Amino acid sequence: MKYIRKIGLFVIIGFLFSCDAEHATEDLKTKSIEEIKNDEITKSDKSFDVYIRLVDERSGVEIPADRLLGYGATNIETGELSFDSGYEIGFFESLPEGTYRFDARDGYFDGASSEIVVINSENETADGWVIVTLKYWSE
Repeated sequence: MKYIRKIGLFVIIGFLFSCDAEHATEDLKTKSIEEIKNDEITKSDKSFDVYIRLVDERSGVEIPADRLLGYGATNIETGELSFDSGYEIGFFESLPEGTYRFDARDGYFDGASSEIVVINSENETADGWVIVTLKYWSE
C-alpha cells in the first residue's frame, strides 16, 4: 500500500511539473522567417584582414612587425578594442568595417606611432588585405 501511495504522489507531482513546462513554452517569442533573415543581414557586415607594416621613421626601411610585442586596434565609433592574432604578431583577423586607431605595445627603448585608418573595401589590396603602416622609433 505504501508503494501505491508513493507512485500516486509521483504521478501527481509529475503531472503538475509537465503543466508548468507547457505554460513556459507558450511564453517564448517565436520569430518569423523575415525577422531571421533581417537579423542575418545585419550580422553579415563585411570584415577585413588587416596586416601591420612597420617602417623605420628615419630611414624608411621596413622592419618585421614582430619587433614589437603586439598591436591593438580601437574602433573609433564603438570604442571596441581588438588585439592582433596570438599566432602572428601584427595580423588582425576579420575586423569589421569602420574607422580604427592602431597602436603598438611599445618596448622600453622602442615603439611605434599611432595611426587612424578607415577599414573598408577601398583600402583593400588585390590580395584581400588592408595594410596599416606604423612608424617605428627607437632610442
